Amino acid sequence: MKKILFTYILPCVLVFSLTGCIKDSIATQYATGDQIGGSESALESLANSTAAFMYSYDYFGTLSSQEFGYPAMMIMRDALTDCPYVSTNYNHFNTSWGSLADFSSSRTKQPWRYYYRMILNANNTIIAIGDPEEHPERIQHFYGNALAYRALSYMDLMRLYEYKKTGVSSLDAEAESNDIMGLTVVIIDENFDVTNAQDNPRVPFYHMYRFIMTDLNRAEKYLQEYVRPTKIRADLSVIQALKARMWLEIATRFQKYPQDLQTQLAHDGDEELDMYDKLGVSSVAECYQHAAHYAKQVIGKYAPLSEQQWHSLTNGFNDSGVNSWIFAITINSIDAVYSRVNNFYSNCVTEFSRGYSRSQYHCYRMIDKRLYDKIDDDDWRKVTWIAPEDAGKIPTPEKYHTLLGRLDQINGDPEGTEWALRDAYVGFKFRPHNGDVTDDYKNALQVDYPIIRVEEMYFIEAEAKAYTEGLAAGVNALADFLNVHRYKNASYSVSPSDVDDFIDNYLLTQKRIELWGEGLSFFDIKRRELPIARGYKGTNWIPGIRYNSMPGHIPSWLNLYLPNEGEASLNHALKLNPNPSVYDVYTLWVE
Repeated sequence: MKKILFTYILPCVLVFSLTGCIKDSIATQYATGDQIGGSESALESLANSTAAFMYSYDYFGTLSSQEFGYPAMMIMRDALTDCPYVSTNYNHFNTSWGSLADFSSSRTKQPWRYYYRMILNANNTIIAIGDPEEHPERIQHFYGNALAYRALSYMDLMRLYEYKKTGVSSLDAEAESNDIMGLTVVIIDENFDVTNAQDNPRVPFYHMYRFIMTDLNRAEKYLQEYVRPTKIRADLSVIQALKARMWLEIATRFQKYPQDLQTQLAHDGDEELDMYDKLGVSSVAECYQHAAHYAKQVIGKYAPLSEQQWHSLTNGFNDSGVNSWIFAITINSIDAVYSRVNNFYSNCVTEFSRGYSRSQYHCYRMIDKRLYDKIDDDDWRKVTWIAPEDAGKIPTPEKYHTLLGRLDQINGDPEGTEWALRDAYVGFKFRPHNGDVTDDYKNALQVDYPIIRVEEMYFIEAEAKAYTEGLAAGVNALADFLNVHRYKNASYSVSPSDVDDFIDNYLLTQKRIELWGEGLSFFDIKRRELPIARGYKGTNWIPGIRYNSMPGHIPSWLNLYLPNEGEASLNHALKLNPNPSVYDVYTLWVE
């Protein structure tokens, strides 16, 4: 009987700090094919664990206020970029993500620990299956899904932790002296030798690109004919969307740093990389063409949200059944609702009546004022957020779509004061299940979360076209999307000075508006090396955290920090990023 290794291959010393291992020891047992590999139900349960971990809860038992899976990662990334909070009261994502302080705290370990635990789950499925060619299609689909989740995890990790220059001389010099420029993260896969656990370095970008692309290529092969029962499963369109993201990331790097393309090509023949597919490109244009190609493939299968779907009081941004969503998290049972307050809605949805973002706690999430000011009045998305002139009014202005009137009815408040208690720029995007604003949080929190929407593919295609077909092609692609799907009078028209101006100041502005609150702006800001300003006239960022990064560089706080303890002290090959040191290297803006 063929034996399949069924074990947690990820050692405690590589992933977790200040906590015990998920398993007390590294398993060395083997399971027979009948026990694991021969059991489709056992493999399905194993495969399900990865999808379930997208919305797992309290998985380390050390920080439950942030331990609620991928949605917590979305909040963290947005708190660092486009989503200020009205106050620090009950804002459990303030330190360190909102406040930019204390990057040595346990909170800053969450992304590293979360993603590697997801990778562990995916690896277990891949190991248990072994050679997918020896299994029927159904098992191959589990294999393809495990690869998809692993690729998603490594793509996020790579972009979170690779150090990009900040313009802060002390930090950039430290990064140079530590020889971390161009390094991504450590790789743990089905071939990992645990005896190397203490000597597992971060791999350079040219290694990581091939690793991720190989996972996506293999997933593409094994999901070719897969018809999924739910959008928590990856199908071919998910792989195509991830490839569009990945090729855009690669293209941007090679466009900004042509020498990195030469480095990639110079390492094509490295023996240690023989196990991975080569990228198969020799120019920046080819990378952008691949990004546009895969984005177009996905666009042909989905349709952008309509105005009615976007503003739906019952199903707005909580229902994966809409034809815009490509990949999602789904919570559709009472048992899957683990906590009333430790979840995305409590921290971000001001119409959820049982969380931190209600009037009782005044912990509202907003859109950055300068980003809001760039939304045209003809853009029907604008009423997703409270305009300054409408804040505090009684009754609620009719142009808005909000459930707060239902809260007033429940509270027996004929004046309608719930709206008046919300600040300017507070957003209404994600709705409770079926618009439930009662105390029945178990019902209200049975919602879906978007991980990939087709709208993102339109922006990828427009950006790629601008760099391959010319500025006019990119502008026209963006204008076509906005005028057909977002502007009331088809009035969107811009005249950027060049391609970089178009991407950085027009396309990404629209993309950040579109994807606000979905945790994606972080990646674009870092990819394009854009500054962030929290201090400016009329700012809605809290006074104590109004720091502006250096023009032409990314903020130091987008280079995530892994404190020198736990993993870093046990994996001796792990080179650390500089501590962002925001309070020491930037000047607080004071009005």
